[in-house]
Amino acid sequence: MKLNTLTWGDPQAERSAVLIHGVTSNAQSWTRVGPRLADAGFYAVAVDLRGHGTSTKRDGEYALDLMVGDLPESVPTAPTLLVGHSFGGVMAILAAQKKLLRPRHLVLEDPVLHFADQALPARLLKNDEANLPRDVEGTLRLNPKWQRVDAEGKVASLQAINWEHMRQVFSENAPWDLRPAVIEVAQQLPTLLILPATSFYVPEPDAAMLAGALGSAAVRHMPGAGHSIHRDDLDGFLNAIFDWMG
Repeated sequence: MKLNTLTWGDPQAERSAVLIHGVTSNAQSWTRVGPRLADAGFYAVAVDLRGHGTSTKRDGEYALDLMVGDLPESVPTAPTLLVGHSFGGVMAILAAQKKLLRPRHLVLEDPVLHFADQALPARLLKNDEANLPRDVEGTLRLNPKWQRVDAEGKVASLQAINWEHMRQVFSENAPWDLRPAVIEVAQQLPTLLILPATSFYVPEPDAAMLAGALGSAAVRHMPGAGHSIHRDDLDGFLNAIFDWMG
């Protein structure tokens, strides 16, 4: 399936970046990241995963293999940089592992590496459906480090989704455990995990295990940032990536 994308920068640039959002979000999640990457010489492409944003919504067609299979039809297949946030990290890991995308560098921003069953993701989605603000001011109160454009994008993304489809994406694909896959992929290409100071999705034992397997420089914690690091601390997020890439 061809996905909707947002792009920034020159398509002929020597460097490219592919940006993959989390569940219930869309390409607008990267609305401040894309221009900064373009300023740094990248052609940046952010996708709306199927069921999100303005990409096609098909009830019952959200298996992980189907979703990750959309990516090579929609984005540069050999980007300099592949970034996946949250559930987008699941997509990025699988795309690299299956060699559907062949990035030179992989960044996983607080990725959802492991669900032991379907109950937890179902509960998380139910909480979001019931409690996430549907207005800009409420979103900013919940996320005081975001800028208004971030909140506007989040509100628009929530308006565009079908919650039953999100359950198919997030909970009906569970369980999964991508911790071994991260180690496998990192043996083939440079891989960086950027995590908040305390991560729900990559708890400290997992972070320590991955740091031991990948090297301590491959796991970075961002003090003061929450799950959406690129919206809470854009400068710190990009500096971590650029410093790591050299």
